[in-house]
Amino acid sequence: MMKKALAIAVLLFSAGIAPAQTPAPFNMGPERPQNMPSLAPPGQQPPPPRPASPAPGPVQTQIPLSPPRASGQTTPSPAPPRATAPSSATPAPAGQAATSPRQPAGLPAELAGRHFLVPEKSLRLNGEADQRSWSIYLTPEQAAAPAKLNLGYQNSIVVAPEVSELAVTINDVPVYANPITSPDQISDRVLDIPAGVLKAGINFVRFRADQRHRTDCTIESTFELWTDIDPQRTFLTFGASGTNRLSRLDDIRAVGVDEEGNTRFRLIVPALDQLGATDMLMRLTQGLALMGGMPNQSFTFEKTPSRLPKPGELAIFVGTRDELRPLLPALPAAAANAAVASFLDYPGSDGASALVLSGPSWPALEGLIESFVAATDGSATQRRETLSTQAWHGRDTPFLFSNAAIDFAQLGIDSQEFAGRLFRTRFTIGVPADFYANAYGEARILLDAAYTADVQPGSHIDIFVNGDIASTVPITSSGGAILRHLPIKLTLQHFKPGVNTITVEAALLTRQDIACAPGSTADSKPRFALFGSSQFQMPDFARIAQVPNLAATAGTGFPYRIGAEPVSMFLGRIDEQTLSAAATFLGKMSIASHHVVPVDVTISAARVAGTNALFIGSISEFPANILTQLKIDQESRNSWNPAGVSSNTSARPSLTLQDWQQRAGNNFFSQQFRALGDWAKDNFDLSMAMLRFAPATDELYKPPQTAKLIIAQESDPTELGTWTAIISPDSASLAEGMQAFSAREEWDRLKGRIMVYEGDGKELHDVPVSWFRFMPTQPFSPGNARLIAANWLSDNIMSYALLLAAGGVLLGLATGGLLSLLGRNK
Repeated sequence: MMKKALAIAVLLFSAGIAPAQTPAPFNMGPERPQNMPSLAPPGQQPPPPRPASPAPGPVQTQIPLSPPRASGQTTPSPAPPRATAPSSATPAPAGQAATSPRQPAGLPAELAGRHFLVPEKSLRLNGEADQRSWSIYLTPEQAAAPAKLNLGYQNSIVVAPEVSELAVTINDVPVYANPITSPDQISDRVLDIPAGVLKAGINFVRFRADQRHRTDCTIESTFELWTDIDPQRTFLTFGASGTNRLSRLDDIRAVGVDEEGNTRFRLIVPALDQLGATDMLMRLTQGLALMGGMPNQSFTFEKTPSRLPKPGELAIFVGTRDELRPLLPALPAAAANAAVASFLDYPGSDGASALVLSGPSWPALEGLIESFVAATDGSATQRRETLSTQAWHGRDTPFLFSNAAIDFAQLGIDSQEFAGRLFRTRFTIGVPADFYANAYGEARILLDAAYTADVQPGSHIDIFVNGDIASTVPITSSGGAILRHLPIKLTLQHFKPGVNTITVEAALLTRQDIACAPGSTADSKPRFALFGSSQFQMPDFARIAQVPNLAATAGTGFPYRIGAEPVSMFLGRIDEQTLSAAATFLGKMSIASHHVVPVDVTISAARVAGTNALFIGSISEFPANILTQLKIDQESRNSWNPAGVSSNTSARPSLTLQDWQQRAGNNFFSQQFRALGDWAKDNFDLSMAMLRFAPATDELYKPPQTAKLIIAQESDPTELGTWTAIISPDSASLAEGMQAFSAREEWDRLKGRIMVYEGDGKELHDVPVSWFRFMPTQPFSPGNARLIAANWLSDNIMSYALLLAAGGVLLGLATGGLLSLLGRNK
């Protein structure tokens, strides 16, 4: 018995030795072919070769990095030996069992090994024909491993299963196409993905639903058709071990999403309180955001590890070797002499990788982080041709700066036939931050389409821009028709800087649908066709930026993308919540601008005048002059608190007879103005706000008690810079609110001068801009000046009318003067 116990102890002790060896650092230099030897940096002797396989030497702070590939055909690079944390299978004390590291505490067993697919919190396929496409990134090890697709979905009870189908393709290869048959509960399907379908790098995923109603043939009934794809039960699993480990720079893009479509980078920095380290940490988070490129990314900061990583999450340890050794016993020994970047197994996990950035000092770490950021940073001066939307839209969005025409085929809409009642498709268009055409101008769609003789008058084609109706074309003739470049005008008032979604709908009425005979909903005879030769045409538009404009900041990162000077960033305090909110905001902005914004972190607001600046913190931490410039009521410092109870209960608003007269509507003049406004609205679609000589002055804003976070923007006092502030009543609300804005749908709703988040499922609401300043972005040209004047006068109708009247008077005086010089008397 004694010999058996001794043998077991020796075996367990030997098992713990291998992981404790010094791991090879992760090479962040350019990838090399398999037969090329490792090269040491200048001035340093290469390390002695290891017996098993040669490993690259320690990464120095000045080693250049290869930029991540944009193509989906990623060539695998030789993977360095993976470093692992010390095994937990050490000899157990007498009387205690050894703990197995296979399923660490804190990570549910059912989540281990899952690579979730859906980059949204929910995914619903609506109507008779709908599809969603996006891209995922896989490592070479994941692409080579046997894989299964787990699909969970539920559909409306009115969907007819015999004529409805759900289809899934990966890289245009069908992997699932079956009837939709799950109205009662979520159904799960487990599908084998054929070998060779998955590729190392970018893979395109498409879900499509073709649905028909069981009994109803009306257009209204198509809104009852839906199929929900469950993000928590839709994922990939791989049949090989170690596929979750990362070993290359590009592998960061394979972090993916969690069961709610979110991606999180968790930075563990023991020396988080150091103000001098904050600048480089903010740059690091932006580099990670650009590398990940996911639609719902967020960042959190910790001083010590709090839990095991989940799917869709990457832990990053940052610190000197002395700071990280208590947390990572397997830290490379090379970190004592030079800055090192490596992937290690997260302590206590079963194969989950953590990125470790370590070195002998913070100055050495700064050089390493700069090398990492340089590999991901885009140019701040080079004009971008596309906006990055591939991770949630399936393709990048073309960026239009002036007059341009793009075929539907280039926008991802191929020629297609349709046999239903409500046809719908969509595409995206990008416009720059200095877009100024909200009050005039029209884009056009040149539609190539056809409909059969079955389609009756009363049918119509509708165009929506960002969810708002922009144009309607009625079908007034019967007998069918072929439409060749039918011009459909779209007002530009619904366009915004950044990505714009344009939806084309065709509502089709037929005699067969009016009769709705049994089985008629299953008729597959096409009645409408849309051709990829259709075009979207954008006209020339005025280009001059307006401040404030949160939509421009959210859509393109303006104005923080331009300029070489660092952006001043005021933080109310240096703690986990504030840094997490700041990093998440900068990460979203860097993706929008495709550029790492240099920041200069400060805890003093005295140095920010005359420059672009960011302010992040609780409202009590904001200086009074900053709130005044942002046009936020000073009383909010006392009245806006998490409990919703005002600390100033003594002040009461004044009560006058005129107030009650206005409430009751007894004021004669107000009644006349109201009647005039109603008449103008009904007859000319004019509101009293539009009948103005110039924009009104913005009033002070007081956040409601229910608000948990506001994002505000204004010019600085010198009107040379732009100030953007993220304000909350306390630190907890700051982290919660910014986490909510990390979702793509919420971020894209930013507009106006103030955006308000209230939580608890409530809709975001904005405070529109009244008074703004122009910020020139283009060299002066008469054509652009004319377009700017046209939009401003269209937005300020009374000024236009006054100029028109003044022009008429001047013309009359000039004509009278000219005639007085002519005739017999002269």
